[in-house]
Amino acid sequence: MLQVEARIPELDGIRAIAIWMVLLLHVFYGFKNPPGALDFLPGPISQILGHGWLGVDLFFLLSGFLITGILLDTKEHPNYFRNFYLRRVLRIMPLYFTLVFIWACLYRGYRRYFLLSTVFGANLAPLFHIHAPHGPDVLWSLAVEEHFYLLWPAIVFLVSRRKLLLLCFVILAGSPILRGFCASQGMNPELIYNLSWFRFDGLAGGAVIAIWARSHYVTTKTAARLAVALLSVLILMTLVGAHFGLLGTKTVAAVGLRYTQAYLGFGALFLLVFVHRGTKWTSLLRGRFMQLSGALSYCLYLIHLSLGDGYRYAMNHQHLVHLDPTMGIFARAAFMLIASFGIAMLSRRYLEGRFLGLKERFASFVTSSPAPPAESIKVAI
Repeated sequence: MLQVEARIPELDGIRAIAIWMVLLLHVFYGFKNPPGALDFLPGPISQILGHGWLGVDLFFLLSGFLITGILLDTKEHPNYFRNFYLRRVLRIMPLYFTLVFIWACLYRGYRRYFLLSTVFGANLAPLFHIHAPHGPDVLWSLAVEEHFYLLWPAIVFLVSRRKLLLLCFVILAGSPILRGFCASQGMNPELIYNLSWFRFDGLAGGAVIAIWARSHYVTTKTAARLAVALLSVLILMTLVGAHFGLLGTKTVAAVGLRYTQAYLGFGALFLLVFVHRGTKWTSLLRGRFMQLSGALSYCLYLIHLSLGDGYRYAMNHQHLVHLDPTMGIFARAAFMLIASFGIAMLSRRYLEGRFLGLKERFASFVTSSPAPPAESIKVAI
C-alpha cells in the first residue's frame, strides 16, 4: 500500500532538479546581459541552461503525482474535501500572500496584477491586458496548479480509477492538439505557455504515474519497459517532428509538442527513480544538498527572480557598474542564490514551518489500495 503519511526522499531530489533548472536559467538569462557576457559558456551548456524553463514542467509532473496520490489514498475518508483543501491552504497560502503583500508594496504600478493574484489569477493577466512585473510573474505556474486542483478533487472522488486514467489520457492527448490548433490560428505562444487549459497535461501525466504506483504492475521490469517506451516515443516524435519545425521555438509544432516532449522524458526518469528508491542508483537524489534544495524549492521559486530585480535596482540606483560584464553576471548570480537560500531557510523555520505543523491535524490516512511488491512507499506532500 502506498503510505501517504511518510515521504520518499528521492522526490525532494526531483524537486531539487526542477528548482535548479529554473534557478540557473534565471541567474544567467533572466535579465538583459551586456553583449558577450555569456560567451564563456560552451554551446551545449548554454543550450541546457536555456531550457531551464522546463523545470516548471517537472514541477507540474511531480505535483500531479503527489496530489493525485493523496486524493486516491484518502478518497474514502469522510473529511476528504475538508482535509485536502485545508492542508493545501496551510502549505500554499501563508508564504504566497505574504509575498503578494510585500511585492505590492515594492512593485509600484502593478495593483491590478496583484489584485488578480489574490484569487490565483496571475496567469490570466494577459487576457485582461494587465502587465505583470518581472519577479512576481512566477506566480503564473501557481495559478495553473490551483486551477487544476479546483476541480480535480471532485473528479477523483466521483469517478473510478479506470475512468480517471482514461480522463488523464484524454488530457495528455488533447492538450498538445489544443495548443497546436490555437498556435495555427495565430495565438501568441507566450499566452499558450501561461494559460491553465493549455498546461494541464503535465499534471495529468503525474496523475497517471500516481495511479500506476497504486496498481499491481509496479515492478522494476515494468517500469523499465515503460521508460523505454516513453523514450522511444520521444525520440520518434523528435525525429519526425524536426521536419515540421518541432526543434524551433515558436512554430506550431514546437508550441504544440515541446511540453509533451518534456513530459515523456521526465516521465521516464520519474518511473525509474520511483522503482529504484532507496538504492545506490538514486543515492544522489537523497544527498543532503538535494534534500535541502527540494525542501526549500517553493520559497526559492517564488523569491529568486525578485531578489535579482532588487540587485539590479540597487546597482542602478547607486550607479555601480561592473567593469567586467561576465563578473557582473557572476556577482548577480551569487547574490540571488545566497540571498534566496537564506530567506528560504528563514521562511521555512519562522513562517512556513509554523503552518506546516498544523497540517497533521487534517491528515486522513486510509488503506485504499493493495500493496505493490516493493517495500512500503513513502510520499512527501
